Amino acid sequence: MVPFRAATGLDLVLLAEPGGVVAGSPAVLGLSPDALGRDPQRWPPFLRKMIKQAQAGDETLLFRHPSGALLFAGPVKMTTRGPALTLAGAAGKAPPRAEEPSPRRLLELGNLARLCLEALTGAHGARSEATAQRIRVLTLFDLLPDLARAGSPLEVWGLALSTLGVLFDVESAAFLHREPGGGSFRVRTALGVHEASLLSWSVSGDEPGLESLGTPGAVIRLDDPHVIGKLGLPEDVERVTLFSAGLGDRTTDVLLVANRALDEDEEALIRGFATQLGLVLENRRLQEEAGRRRSQMEAVRSLSHRFLGNLEPDDLYRAILEEARKLTGARKGSLMVPVNGNGELRIRAVAGMSGRVVDRLRVRSGDNVAGHVYATGEPVLVEDIERDPRFRRKNRPRYETKSFLSLPIRRNGGIVGVLNLSDKSTGDPFCAEDLDLLETVASQATLAIERSAYYAQSRELRKISITDPLTGLLNRRYFQERLTEEVDRASRHGHPLALIMMDIDHFKLYNDTNGHPAGDKALVLLGRVLRASIRTIDVVSRFGGEEFAIILPETRKREALEIGERIRREVESLYFPGEETQPGGRLTVSMGVAGYPEDARDIKGLIQKADRALYVAKARGRNRIEAFTPSSASLSSPSREEPDETSGWTRVL
Repeated sequence: MVPFRAATGLDLVLLAEPGGVVAGSPAVLGLSPDALGRDPQRWPPFLRKMIKQAQAGDETLLFRHPSGALLFAGPVKMTTRGPALTLAGAAGKAPPRAEEPSPRRLLELGNLARLCLEALTGAHGARSEATAQRIRVLTLFDLLPDLARAGSPLEVWGLALSTLGVLFDVESAAFLHREPGGGSFRVRTALGVHEASLLSWSVSGDEPGLESLGTPGAVIRLDDPHVIGKLGLPEDVERVTLFSAGLGDRTTDVLLVANRALDEDEEALIRGFATQLGLVLENRRLQEEAGRRRSQMEAVRSLSHRFLGNLEPDDLYRAILEEARKLTGARKGSLMVPVNGNGELRIRAVAGMSGRVVDRLRVRSGDNVAGHVYATGEPVLVEDIERDPRFRRKNRPRYETKSFLSLPIRRNGGIVGVLNLSDKSTGDPFCAEDLDLLETVASQATLAIERSAYYAQSRELRKISITDPLTGLLNRRYFQERLTEEVDRASRHGHPLALIMMDIDHFKLYNDTNGHPAGDKALVLLGRVLRASIRTIDVVSRFGGEEFAIILPETRKREALEIGERIRREVESLYFPGEETQPGGRLTVSMGVAGYPEDARDIKGLIQKADRALYVAKARGRNRIEAFTPSSASLSSPSREEPDETSGWTRVL
């Protein structure tokens, strides 16, 4: 500005709002150097008024300073974006001024100064704008590999928005993603002053003016306050530009730029970036989809191994449901089976729902989705339960989405189960591809269920073959097998082993007096007492008639006496119908104990020694337990006489 003063005699100052003095001295305005800060609100009132009037037009104006001096001021137009610039000046107070210029002359000189300054800044601005545009292009181009390596779509969006905010001085921006199944878009991430309010915003592509939203390459500009307000955008959003991201028939992502007037070049650059960004996101989705497909195929190939490893029905049902959920990405599901052929289904495996609720749940044939599948034998794919003409009912609150998938599991021409899935983790509705995957699961499940059924039948037959049908205890044949195994195990590991032989006292009298049905009832009650009194590792069996045997692994004879005494007291305290007719007015038991290895080293000897101890208990009055001793062998078999006064005790070794 010094050369211009030398030529015209004018003192000039260039002001930026905000920013303060750009060039020159505030003394031109009669102000001290520290009178003008960056905040225009703190400037003298006359100066604020002068700048406001000058910026309202595009010409130079004359103003009267409070001191009376004449000033000029006018806007300086810039080709680049930035703060508003105002050029002000007055006649200089030092040579070469010959005389005070007239107002007209001052106005002419002011116009000349503005034109010169605009020419200089214009050339510089054009160079700066070209440089800035080149930096933007290079930055966005270099950013693409980083976007492709980002860990998740959210990271891709966040990195892209941050870059746009810096390169284009964007006040607020956001990324919208198409909602599952429709034309609505919801903000997934945002930045800037409107970040919080934008994160809760969504919009339908059916809104007037937004019909092309999601169309590849589309750019939608909104600056009508009425339209912006109707869309539910924040109140201080005055303009919005929407860019569809990606290529193809339709895109799933949209870039939003708020409160930023974009010129033609900027808009074209952001549009191209949005297209490239959409391709990055689409490639990521395709890669994830390919990975998911590979995982699904691996899972399908190994289904038979996982299913066939579960023979118990409940374990198998849970495995089938879990694999179906993994393959389709469903959060909730259930596997229902028919109930006793009465046309109802009940849940045998469940995921994502309360077990206490489903335990009581029953579905009749033909009711709801699962009942419909059970009645028709056909799979059902429901994209929207509220619109599907087969059901048309309000979606229940416990479901997050309105899409369901249900298909039958068949065996030998009948339906043995119904598999139900809901609430896909992505929020998308189920599709035909999901149904195809489940058909594969169902076919593998059928084989596994059939195998489980055969296993259950075999196990039941095995149980029948080793179980006493009256008491439910193990029978004599299985008892001898187990005793052989336990003696071998005790021999190998050096562990003790005890055997208790038990007999009901005066049971023939009880049968003769009360009848055989009462006798059978007494045997059943005694079986329950024995099962409740032993450990998991112990083996109790009905040895024959009113005789019972208990194998106690890893148990010494003294410990076996304590266990037997506890059982004797339990039996003595239990009421048996009709026991009043028994000697002593109660139904009681006698027991004999033998130990391995001190009494015998084989099963035959162990049974004989325990049986001999039982005879001793009978001989000494019944309702007692005796351990085998060498003197036991010399006693004769027990008599059927009434119990003596010593009954009801245990002989302690």
